[in-house]
Amino acid sequence: MERSTAILVVGAGIAGLSAALAFARAGFAVDLVERSSRLEAVGAGLQLSPNVLRVLAGLGLDLGRLNAVAARTVTLRSSSSGRVIATVPVVSSDGTAYLSLHRADLQRALLDAVAAEPRIALTLGSRCTGVTRDGTDLAVAFQNADGSLNSRRAGVVIAADGVGSALAASLGFPSAVASGDVAWRMTVDRPCSPQAGIEAWLGPKRHAVAYPIQSGQTTNLVLIGPRGDAADDLPGSATKAALLQRFRRWDRRLLGLIDAAGPAMAWPLSTIEPDRSARHLPGLMFIGDAAHAMLPYAAQGAAMAIEDGWTAAWAVGGATSPRDAAERYHAVRDNRLRRVRKRVAFHRRVYHLPAPLALARDTVLGFRSGESLARDLGWLYDWTPP
Repeated sequence: MERSTAILVVGAGIAGLSAALAFARAGFAVDLVERSSRLEAVGAGLQLSPNVLRVLAGLGLDLGRLNAVAARTVTLRSSSSGRVIATVPVVSSDGTAYLSLHRADLQRALLDAVAAEPRIALTLGSRCTGVTRDGTDLAVAFQNADGSLNSRRAGVVIAADGVGSALAASLGFPSAVASGDVAWRMTVDRPCSPQAGIEAWLGPKRHAVAYPIQSGQTTNLVLIGPRGDAADDLPGSATKAALLQRFRRWDRRLLGLIDAAGPAMAWPLSTIEPDRSARHLPGLMFIGDAAHAMLPYAAQGAAMAIEDGWTAAWAVGGATSPRDAAERYHAVRDNRLRRVRKRVAFHRRVYHLPAPLALARDTVLGFRSGESLARDLGWLYDWTPP
């Protein structure tokens, strides 16, 4: 499509910031609109696998500013004893790294890149309320913080407004579905060994993950398990005493991390069915959590959002019309996202196996070589941006 085509990105989270940069790098002027009146770098830790690092490099992001720690493996451990079940290599076949970092560091780097990009105009404090067709363009309605209304026209609209997408709601798409699981997130503010890499403890119905962030000065800790009726399972703070009780029979080292951690935040996990293609509104494309929020069992939520943004810009840049752009986008993304969701479901099932099935899992994994385990994820980590 012509580089004069107006591009509107709704939402300035990781998905929206990445998409705006991708379109700008492709030569488009971008109108980026965010409902929050302030953009603050917040969040917990995240993992960036090789597939998404290639996108960030393509966007010109300085990965050295992320205070990230490079990991070569993910170590799977027994929940009760902490013994090593398997060590899974996570560096891609071309040597691209696998990083663990604080989400705020990534968000800050993306924000700085957006601020330095003259093709991107960022507007804060404007909440999307709906979208309609207006001739050959789309008209997106917004309400400002002072209650006033405005409408913005664009040839292409990228819906990157998260799991509670207002654009999706205005079109009658189903809301996110509760998974029944909760993630309790916390950090341990003391130096850790970067050589430890990423560690995961696997147990019946729940698991735990720990990895270094902020250049190894902090450990990010996530506990995931079934949601109950207790207040500690609701969004917000949770008591460590309750978490220590839930995991009381687990590895002493993990319990020590929980005990040493700061406040725990409970985050109920939800998913979105991925078919959010608005075919009656060519030019509207959903990306990131707004399109396909998925559970964190393969650590690919942020990666898929960033991949989406890059691919959307590629699809529009090589298309002849908004409808053609949507078809190009879905031709590249749908099968990959379907395969990632399958892998997420597989990890959820395998990580949470009860005895004696867990013993069989551990035995099978123990017999497999690192090269064999790496091949299982080669299709995921070796992906390159179109």
